[in-house]
Amino acid sequence: MLKNLSTEAPIFMVEIIPKPAPKRPLWLEILFYLGITLIIIVIGAYFGLNYLYKKDTQNIKSLEEQISKVKTPKESALKQKLTEKKTKINDFSALLDGHRIDSNVFSFLGSICHPRVRFLSLNFSKSGEDFKIEIPGEAESYETLHQQLLILKAEKLIKEMKLSGISIGKEGKINFGLSLTLGPEIFKFK
Repeated sequence: MLKNLSTEAPIFMVEIIPKPAPKRPLWLEILFYLGITLIIIVIGAYFGLNYLYKKDTQNIKSLEEQISKVKTPKESALKQKLTEKKTKINDFSALLDGHRIDSNVFSFLGSICHPRVRFLSLNFSKSGEDFKIEIPGEAESYETLHQQLLILKAEKLIKEMKLSGISIGKEGKINFGLSLTLGPEIFKFK
């Protein structure tokens, strides 16, 4: 019995001889080995730098110990004295900053007083952070009193001003009472 070869399913032949593997391009080989080399360098650098860091840290500690051993008692005493002096200077600065100079009020009033106005007395008190000054005075005329009030209103150090008790006194002069509220900046040491 003969079989028809054309009607049968094709038979695949198994190759017994292996084909050579296809060659990779040269640039791909170079890139591969370059990448591996870089990874090895980075890992080596990490461990090398870590080693150098620890070694330098130990050197610094040993140098600090040597420096502390070299310090003499005289240097320690001098350092303590300097620290005490610094504390005293800082305390004095704080005391000076908080000191109030009341005599500044007199130079301030002298600078803002009209030549034809005379302040008769001064009553000084503190309320909170502000300072209140009660001043009875005498002016030659109403015009002079008005000019004095304009001078006082223009002054920035005066927070509040009240005029009271206006009357005509002896010899035709104008008597008045003035109340000024000043901030603490006028009393600072300059």
